[in-house]
Amino acid sequence: MDSIRIDTGAKRIAINGDPTRVIEFNPKDVLFAEKYYQMVGEFQSKQEDYSTRAEVLEADAEVDEIGLPLNTQERLALFREICDWTKEKIDQVFGAGTSEKAFGEALNFDMFVQFFEGVKPFIEESRSEKVQKYSKVVADRKKIESDKAIMD
Repeated sequence: MDSIRIDTGAKRIAINGDPTRVIEFNPKDVLFAEKYYQMVGEFQSKQEDYSTRAEVLEADAEVDEIGLPLNTQERLALFREICDWTKEKIDQVFGAGTSEKAFGEALNFDMFVQFFEGVKPFIEESRSEKVQKYSKVVADRKKIESDKAIMD
């Protein structure tokens, strides 16, 4: 049987070099790009909500006899909510199980920053290639139209 190879543009990345913790995503796929940029927009609006709520909690400076804030449980609950939400969004965009492969059970803001900084170059490179490709097509069309107008 004959066969053809189709390069879909999918990227496979090992987390911390571990071949058992590989994530895969396709930054060239329009559906992926739509979901990714929608998530980025959602992050911005959620960040405002989370920041406001965190400020309220931090403003309550009352502490117990050993110096812990009395609202420590509420602070931790907000932190967990943010982490759970972020993991859920990562799984929606990058595929089910991605956050488990990348982070395991850990809940830490820094790991999310590292994840997004790690995948960002692949996404930017792919999107840049698409923009350049279509920009060239548009420029070529404009030149043809301009040349045609001059000849008429």
